[in-house]
Amino acid sequence: MSDKLDYFHTTNMDIYRELYENSLILFRTTNLKGEIINCNKAYSDTLGYTKNEIIGQSIFSHTAKESLDEMNDMFNTWKSGVAVSNREIWLKKKNDDEILGLFSANNLYDDGVLVGSNTAIQDITEITMLKKEFKTLKRKRQEIMGELSGRIAHDLKNPLSVIKNSIQIMQMKDDLLVQKHLSLFKAIDRSIFRMDHQINQVLDFVNPKPLNRNVCSIKKIIECIINDVINPENVAIELPKNDAMISCDKEKLEIVFENLLLNAIQAMGGNGTLDISLEEIQSYIKIQIKDSGPGIPNELIPKIFDPLFTTRQIGTGLGLPSCKTIIEQHGGNISFETKIGHGTIFEISLPRHSL
Repeated sequence: MSDKLDYFHTTNMDIYRELYENSLILFRTTNLKGEIINCNKAYSDTLGYTKNEIIGQSIFSHTAKESLDEMNDMFNTWKSGVAVSNREIWLKKKNDDEILGLFSANNLYDDGVLVGSNTAIQDITEITMLKKEFKTLKRKRQEIMGELSGRIAHDLKNPLSVIKNSIQIMQMKDDLLVQKHLSLFKAIDRSIFRMDHQINQVLDFVNPKPLNRNVCSIKKIIECIINDVINPENVAIELPKNDAMISCDKEKLEIVFENLLLNAIQAMGGNGTLDISLEEIQSYIKIQIKDSGPGIPNELIPKIFDPLFTTRQIGTGLGLPSCKTIIEQHGGNISFETKIGHGTIFEISLPRHSL
């Protein structure tokens, strides 16, 4: 029986040794001093040393300067008896080139006493470079699409203004034909508004203008949007009872509240309640817009502020990203809470600044 156990133990050790030596993953074994007492061929070949040159060296001698603090933290972590998993650290080759490694270190014990660690390192340099290239290409593509969208939106703006002005002039005429088709003119007005709204979203997103600050009333900005732009028939709107003055770009904040209020009304299907509140907290003003809609599904929550994301057939998907950009331009932040069946609350925090 003992012979079988010895054979089984020896066979397992041989398998382990073969996996260690021939693995494409970089392996190294260190003692409590941080000295390398063993490594595999992948480790020595990747760093450009012979195995004899590596044995006895400190782990810090193979660590790039920018990762020395990280390596020291990892070293102290596994020395305290805690395993290390998936830490990114830059290694330095013999020729001073650098590679990015994904480190995991398991502790080694001898009769229950910690004696060192066995570290597995995956070279992720190429993967990281490919990710950077992909991000660069994606950013360039977005820049090109943004420029193209901006040009198209700008070109549409002028003829749309001509149509809008022409319809307004026709509606002002005391003409039986005009009165007969008044409902048609109103439908055209609504279509013009929707087109103008979407074009403005594109222009504001691809080419945000600097802030033009003035001292304004938050409550009046919201009231203007509700009365002049939205004017919903079947939505009960609870306006804030108090007011707050703020140094802001009035036109940009109008864009923010227009988007948030329209989104809320559309989420409720044009029928429900909107509760808008204001609160002054030291140097900040907090605005909450609460709707009685169905709430936002969990799978959509991470995408809400992503450019071009929309759940509607009609829309640019730039409304909420534009809101976020404008609020951040003002030094504030925007967030939301939602619950299925209980509606959504968007919260905006804006610094008052000195008035």
